[in-house]
Amino acid sequence: MPHCDDITLSDFKDIAGILADLNINTLDIMGGEPTLHRDIVSMIEYAGKKNLYLNLSSNGTDIAALSEIMERFTNVNVGISINNRPSFKKLKAFITKYRPAAKMVFLEDIDMKLLKRILISVPDEFYLLYPDVITNRHIKNAMPFPQFLFSLQRLKLPMTRAVYCSGFIPDITNYPELSSARCPAGITKLGLLPDGSVYPCNLFFGRKEFRLGNLLHDSFKSIWNHRRLEFFRTFTGNKCPQTSCILHKSCHGGCPAHSLIHYGDLGSPEPRCCTEK
Repeated sequence: MPHCDDITLSDFKDIAGILADLNINTLDIMGGEPTLHRDIVSMIEYAGKKNLYLNLSSNGTDIAALSEIMERFTNVNVGISINNRPSFKKLKAFITKYRPAAKMVFLEDIDMKLLKRILISVPDEFYLLYPDVITNRHIKNAMPFPQFLFSLQRLKLPMTRAVYCSGFIPDITNYPELSSARCPAGITKLGLLPDGSVYPCNLFFGRKEFRLGNLLHDSFKSIWNHRRLEFFRTFTGNKCPQTSCILHKSCHGGCPAHSLIHYGDLGSPEPRCCTEK
């Protein structure tokens, strides 16, 4: 990704106002680490005035800031990423007291003792994430999507949800529009950089050919109708060559961003499933 300065409070207010006028009601704030922004509390406060609900993803660096956010605001869902024991040791008391959502990347060698300790601390919700693999040196060790899904099902963990791209199996119960879409980019989500630049999703950040416009300067209509979104909005059947996969008929083919990153083509097979191990 190219360098991008932190968003200013003024620009955040402008963006929040635009989103509210468009009846967009949910904004995910990702990082880096959001609590390092000097105006994060003011941003959350202003978003509340615009009836915006925020999902804030944090690594738990600033427990004091997170505590203030959870004590003061009802329009924020805080999600804490925990992937090692020192991090959990630092955050255990905070999780027990405030009950944020907890998130953990699901790997083949996942620390099951750590996972169970997180669950015992009773977070509000617990998510296991299908890991992105955006560097070539890691792709051969990637877990195919069916392995990820079936491994979670076998564990039968309470209060646990799987998180993965809807380009695999979309949630058509809550988002029926995804039944005819390749993935959620340009359907139920868009990616927004601090400078206002808009992309199909965050995995396309910095790729000039996928920049849809700038929310601070361009009309949302021109952004929403950008020709680059046509691919994501059209599903004509799973093109994955793994036709014997038990999920083939329900899967939409995986994450197009991963296909672009590894094969240079949005329509290529999902690399985490189809790369030779």
